[in-house]
Amino acid sequence: MTVRAKNFTPEVLISAPRPSAAVPNDNATLAVYTLTKYSFDSHSQSKEIRILDLATGQSSLFSNDIKDKEPTWLGDGNLLGWLKDVDGACTQLWIGDAINPEQERYLAGKIDAPVSGLKVKNLHNGSIALVLVGQASPNGELYNPEKAPKPLSTVREYSKMYVRFWDHYLGRERTTILYATLSLSNTRYTICDKGLVNALEGTGLEVSKSIFGMDKQYDLSSTGILFLAQDPTLNAAAGPPRIDLYYISLSTFSERDPPKPSLIRAPGFGGSSSSPVFSTSGNSVAFLQNEDYIKYYGKNYLFVIPDISNSSVAKKLSLSTEKSGPSWNLTPSSVMFSSDGKELYLSAEEDGSGKLFKVPSSPTTSGAILVPLSEDGVVSAAHRCGTSSNQLLVTKTNYVDNGIYSLLNPSDGASHLVLSASKKGSAFGLHPSQVSKIYFKGAGNYNVQAWVLKPSDFSNQKTYPLAFLVHGGPVSAWNEGWSTRWNPAVFAEQGYVVVLPNPVGSTGFGQDHIDAIDEQWGGLPYQDLVNCFDYIDSELKFVDTERAVALGASYGGYMMNWIAGQPLAKKFKTLVCHDGVFSMYNMYSSDIGGISDNGGPLSKNKAGWDKWDPAQHTDKWTTPMLFIHSDLDFRCPITDGLAPFCVLQEKGIESRFLNFPDENHWVLKPENSLRWHQTVLGWINKYARVDGISLGPPVSEPHS
Repeated sequence: MTVRAKNFTPEVLISAPRPSAAVPNDNATLAVYTLTKYSFDSHSQSKEIRILDLATGQSSLFSNDIKDKEPTWLGDGNLLGWLKDVDGACTQLWIGDAINPEQERYLAGKIDAPVSGLKVKNLHNGSIALVLVGQASPNGELYNPEKAPKPLSTVREYSKMYVRFWDHYLGRERTTILYATLSLSNTRYTICDKGLVNALEGTGLEVSKSIFGMDKQYDLSSTGILFLAQDPTLNAAAGPPRIDLYYISLSTFSERDPPKPSLIRAPGFGGSSSSPVFSTSGNSVAFLQNEDYIKYYGKNYLFVIPDISNSSVAKKLSLSTEKSGPSWNLTPSSVMFSSDGKELYLSAEEDGSGKLFKVPSSPTTSGAILVPLSEDGVVSAAHRCGTSSNQLLVTKTNYVDNGIYSLLNPSDGASHLVLSASKKGSAFGLHPSQVSKIYFKGAGNYNVQAWVLKPSDFSNQKTYPLAFLVHGGPVSAWNEGWSTRWNPAVFAEQGYVVVLPNPVGSTGFGQDHIDAIDEQWGGLPYQDLVNCFDYIDSELKFVDTERAVALGASYGGYMMNWIAGQPLAKKFKTLVCHDGVFSMYNMYSSDIGGISDNGGPLSKNKAGWDKWDPAQHTDKWTTPMLFIHSDLDFRCPITDGLAPFCVLQEKGIESRFLNFPDENHWVLKPENSLRWHQTVLGWINKYARVDGISLGPPVSEPHS
């Protein structure tokens, strides 16, 4: 599973095996995970399903069929179920023994459409409930794009939003919940003869979309299904959608006519819900909800329904920590019950890390004390080790390690390392000592945190150019987790000191720090960045700020365009803008509509939109810039990459435009990612005078 690299280059980053979260079986002896790899020699991708022995840390191959996906434990033994994509845009369900690969693996059923999101649950009658998500046609039938009638025209036509989502245009199909049972006959499970039931047919509801995967959009128990859906009664163009929580009560999962979904809303709250989960018994439910859906970045509150048969009784848990006093100012992003249902485990960002906390699950507990279960890195997943143990299998990453599996005992916080994918970074030539934090005075009465990454061969006797990275969002953060897109270690190994500030708008530093972004896109965050640069210049003597470059994507790209017209631009030799915002007006072309934190819509507050518009300050642009924008980026439309490039070309300022016609807001395809890194690193190395990757000529310009 490990790789060995003398230098951590873009090729090493992109081709390194990428482990998924590990999920334990019911007796916590084994865990299953997937591993994807890319070879620049064969220019091909491979994928493996692997079995991890939790006692020894040894990993073994279960499948290397690239069409196999979503392995899931069945029952309380070592049986695995998984999906396989097959010809005709169909999906198969396969079953096999995880520790006896010589035993025959068998086909349990075929679905005549592309489906995903496999979840299962044991039922009292010995069968297994099966839930999937897929696309349904207006008539409620499963949609297969290869078998659907081909239209005579390519026309698209809409009378209401939404028109697009992320990287594709929306059609008449809806994402729906599908359920069935797996029945045991002659030692083999098969999908029931009657097939899958569309749980949302005729309801007008659609499972809420997510660019981060669908697994957090619904949950399954022996008593029914929880799912998230956008409120269909609201005008999608008037602001962010409200995401509601619904419950479908099922007793056998063989019901052909499912009951109408019941809406669950916390009393006194009108915000969006997230992270719905059942307890292991299926009797209780926990979920998160904010106060006002219009304020999409508002604080999440924790709610528990002790008895799902009375779903109208959702009780808010008051949370605090020993440090915070009576009110916890952070916002949880996910929740999970312990095996015995007595505790809840929350994920939340804090001070640049993604942490795991525990808290009693009883709604009667007043001011329940949150106890941290992790400190550093980013916890990406935590799974219960069966129903008889409260132990957790935790998956996390950090800035030098792309996969860490540990067994965690929540009762005392003791953690046992099972496997480190990169041997704590050594396989990449990286070391935790390269990573540190700084704190500096912000624009107001607050301090700002920033991460600092040094080269692996760092010496106090030398100075290094600065790579100044601004995160997207703006409600987001630089957290100490691994990334295959914006990996600070790649920049550090070119010879930079990399600084990643978390200015106003960043998550994990209290709700006030987030809320301050409202109507301040180019205000407080910009001044925080100015203060950060000044701190680096005065306090970090090993940084050569005369050779500084700045880079950012999405909101970070907006900030590059904003900086270009502000005094801070003179501090940087070049700016790199990936999928940024050039004109605030253009955000009305975004797949999600206009920006909601500009003090109101453009039609009612033009001054608010103009105030922080980079396009209003192009008369001051003098800094060379690299612009990257892809055709399938519907979040920040491609015109916002072409327009600022044209501005600099018109002014005779050195600039370059890098475009990927088959990528969205993120550059994900390995060969494209390599070119992205080569151009970005080559560009900044040219201006910072770094002897690393060299900038090649543009590949698409006509011959002169």
